[in-house]
Amino acid sequence: MRTLVIVGGWPKPGRKIRSRGWKTPKDSEMLQPFVKTQVESLQRLGVQCDVWALSDYADGWRKYLMGMLLARRRVSRVSYDLIHAHFGYCGWVARSQRRIPVVISFMGSDLLGEPDAKGRPTLRSRLIVQINRMVARTSDAVIVKSPEMARVIAPVHSYVIPNGVDLNALSLVSTHKARATLGWSEDRYYVLFPNCPEVVRKNFPLAQASVDYAARYCQKPLKMVPLCNVPHAQVPLYMSASDVMVFTSMWEGSPNVVKEAMAYNLPVVSVNVGDVPELLAGVEPSAICSRDPAVLGKHLADILANGERSNGREIIEQRGLELQSVAKKIVGIYEDVLKQRRR
Repeated sequence: MRTLVIVGGWPKPGRKIRSRGWKTPKDSEMLQPFVKTQVESLQRLGVQCDVWALSDYADGWRKYLMGMLLARRRVSRVSYDLIHAHFGYCGWVARSQRRIPVVISFMGSDLLGEPDAKGRPTLRSRLIVQINRMVARTSDAVIVKSPEMARVIAPVHSYVIPNGVDLNALSLVSTHKARATLGWSEDRYYVLFPNCPEVVRKNFPLAQASVDYAARYCQKPLKMVPLCNVPHAQVPLYMSASDVMVFTSMWEGSPNVVKEAMAYNLPVVSVNVGDVPELLAGVEPSAICSRDPAVLGKHLADILANGERSNGREIIEQRGLELQSVAKKIVGIYEDVLKQRRR
């Protein structure tokens, strides 16, 4: 089975990519690492994947326009069995040709929208969501990351498959060793905020207010560390060195960073967003809270006082969220699509 995988950006060593909406250049290793690991897991199952990175042409909207112009030419050169587009815009590119069956993986904001400063979806993002719903009707299969996204795409049938995590690659590091490597103090609590403060959707002000509240009840100084402009290869150190992660997003699909925190047994205190309640079910210590900084802060303080790591890695294995389990589900979708086409 030969598949053309369409992505917006793709990790390339030594390459810097500046994207509209980012205030600083991001290391290219931070672009869609979960897609890269998914492709590698599919290849281990015998799927031949050719990656088409649209960022090779341009940045921002231009790369998707170029992709739509070049899609027919691209699929005419090779005999592909199907196309797997990751993110809604890439679905537009995939569907600009009709010869090859298309599977679209929606990631989150492409169906849930992007918020303005007040947390409401922008007019532009609402329009894009409607276009993505129409494109979904023309695809051969749709994959979403959470039940909430499945409800948005209905009545189109969708498969709810969160991205998997590679437990073999995410090896555990002791907190002491990670802190020594990063130069962090042993006499301080560290709360991880899993994004840049400038990203509106991640709701940094609520996280900061929650940490400020928790600091009143902690016996040691408390510091919040944003996971911002950190190469993906260093994420294990940050998660291993931190005491707890606070997650306050306005909305999400199935956030990979929560699953990564689980893989490192890092406790998570989160608002009720996306599929995080389902992910953290049975994970101890961790907590799902209202969007009240006092409530979030109280749970943060309790976990910091407890000082224990979570059982998140064990839960990932029990739920079949490990990378190869997810890859087998995706291969099953591919096979179903090809069977339908042959009828």
